[in-house]
Amino acid sequence: MLRTVAVLAAVLAPSAARAADVPASFRTDVVAALSRVGCNSGACHGSPQGKNGFRLSLRGQDPDLDFATLTKEVGGRRVNRQSPDDSLVLLKGAGRVAHGGGQLFGRDGTAYRIVARWIAEGAKDDRPPALVKLEVTPAVRRLDPTNPSVQLVAKAHFADGTSRDVTALTVFTTNEPAKVTPEGRVTFARTGEASVLARYLTAFTSARFTFVQPDTQFRFRTPPANNFIDAAVFAKQKELQLLPAAVCSDEVFLRRVYLDTVGTLPAPEEAAAFLDSKDKDKRAKLIDALLEREEFAYFWALKWADVLRGSPTTISERGVHSFHRYLVRSVADDKPITQLARELITGSGNTLHRPAANFYRVARTPEDAAEATAQLFLGVRVQCAKCHSHPFENITQTDYYGLAAFFARVQLKGAQFGLDDEVVYTQPNRELNNPVTRKPQQPIAFGWVAPAIGPDGDRRDSLADWLTDPKNPFFAKSITNRVWFHLMGKGIVDPVDDFRDTNPPSNPELLSALAEHFAKGGYRLKPLVRAVLNSHTYQLASEAPEQSPFAADPERYFVKANVRMLAAEQILDAVSGATGVPERFKGYPVGTRAIALPEGGVNHPFLMAFSKPARDVICECAREEDPALPQVLHMLNNAGVLAKVKSPNGRIAGWLKAGKDDAWIVEHVYLATLCRRPTAREKELVTKHLAGVNDRAAGLQDVQHALLNLNEFLLRH
Repeated sequence: MLRTVAVLAAVLAPSAARAADVPASFRTDVVAALSRVGCNSGACHGSPQGKNGFRLSLRGQDPDLDFATLTKEVGGRRVNRQSPDDSLVLLKGAGRVAHGGGQLFGRDGTAYRIVARWIAEGAKDDRPPALVKLEVTPAVRRLDPTNPSVQLVAKAHFADGTSRDVTALTVFTTNEPAKVTPEGRVTFARTGEASVLARYLTAFTSARFTFVQPDTQFRFRTPPANNFIDAAVFAKQKELQLLPAAVCSDEVFLRRVYLDTVGTLPAPEEAAAFLDSKDKDKRAKLIDALLEREEFAYFWALKWADVLRGSPTTISERGVHSFHRYLVRSVADDKPITQLARELITGSGNTLHRPAANFYRVARTPEDAAEATAQLFLGVRVQCAKCHSHPFENITQTDYYGLAAFFARVQLKGAQFGLDDEVVYTQPNRELNNPVTRKPQQPIAFGWVAPAIGPDGDRRDSLADWLTDPKNPFFAKSITNRVWFHLMGKGIVDPVDDFRDTNPPSNPELLSALAEHFAKGGYRLKPLVRAVLNSHTYQLASEAPEQSPFAADPERYFVKANVRMLAAEQILDAVSGATGVPERFKGYPVGTRAIALPEGGVNHPFLMAFSKPARDVICECAREEDPALPQVLHMLNNAGVLAKVKSPNGRIAGWLKAGKDDAWIVEHVYLATLCRRPTAREKELVTKHLAGVNDRAAGLQDVQHALLNLNEFLLRH
């Protein structure tokens, strides 16, 4: 009896989570306490199968299940109302008996005291007011240079208008360069920006902090700002004591802008003309010219086809060609991306004649369509919420099935052999049940409730209206971030399809400015691409100056050009362009470029070796950007590449027949392959090599083959 009294006195003592005169709430205190120490995490008892016979709902999302598990299973041994201190849940959590998860809390800790108090008060269930939101203060702050630390305070707001401090029950996580303690104290180790995620029960919020360790020796130097993009990028770099690279040379810019804009290399004559031009506006004029070339339409249609998963496997042989032509025309016409998104989402009819409807041959269920729409046009991954609320974001199962409900009436019919000719239509009154409520789910898009429509109406029209509305907070930023990724090699939000509070943009001002420019340009691709290409940020060299020891990590802030492996199609087209020998693809006319192939997963050894995606996933991650040894060896020993270099119909053979001298040919081999002229040292080495071979043609072919295997050729830099 004395022991029980002592335990009761301890657990009834005031705590940071709850006043002593208010009974402990199972749903707002106990479940939160178990979340705080990780009992109901996915790696522990919150996994679908639980651990060692004990299962809790993931992060406390089903308190009914949790109450039954704690109080009724294993003969009620997990809670001991007569002697709370001997409850199995406390004995194991405190490490006083064997526990696979080890000790999770001490007897003087908040979690222990809350659970023990609840048990002592009778281990009752309750129905508290609904949690409305979680607030964290401070939400945004630039820390004092002399104090790289700040204490967070979390406050929960409930439906009855009450609120209380729940800092002691909130789970805090953060990213580099900061660290956060379980109690919510954020500390920076170096200059940088960090986002802190706070989670209490099912509510999430985030706070954003900046800390700069002053460097009295730092002097910001930058190229002149060429447009609004540079202004935003250079301002962020200056704030974080970062030095950008210098503007790249004409040779580097020429090659880069061709590869990024039209996916291939300039002809040697085009390269020479640009390099020799004295026009101060030649870069801007070249950008304008490239945006009007047909290769631009093919190359950017390729990017859309990758994430829209256009392949014979998903669509059909004829269907993928129809879909590809539709995408190429859309890019060539500079169709507003809002219109493209609307056509895809509301697509209906025969998929061969209405190619936008092929969206539903890939996303064949309401759930697939919801996931694709969110990831492609909103930059949000909702897949987690199919089975449980998102672990790092305010995305619930209702959000998931609410979005899927817009597609519940979409049906396909008329499938023939190979799914070659299907018709997309809507079936009235068809509904999607929410598996949690087991009732028909109302169409909801991240809190926006669709207006009521008649039984014959198409909910997708309402979704398209919301998606493309200028007030939509997701669409413009998602698309501009995706375009930025393709041109810069890294998203402002990275990965590009993972927008969430805990993955904030590296430069919010830049992303907002780009989205505004995109909207003012009619949501068209070309004005956006033009603005990025004309910025000095895009035109920076690939080597940055040495950074201050007190600077932020430069990786996120675009201080230099991103060096990455060319895509499979780019490399193959570049080899063909450099040698003057087009690649042959089965079933396509001679001269077809790899970037113009309609389907993914092409059965072509070179493209397969360099990871052309099969288009079976929505994300941009299917393409490998880091060179691998097998690819290097494949390039070095590829019979097809050697055949192009030695071809009697190639550039070198043609120049020899035209009577060009060695110096002229060598210069043009360099222009055709590397988009530049050889250096004095390279001329010396090549001259020496040619002097030592008996076969002049073979010697020149050796030179080009060597250039094709340089990193300078294989990488975008």
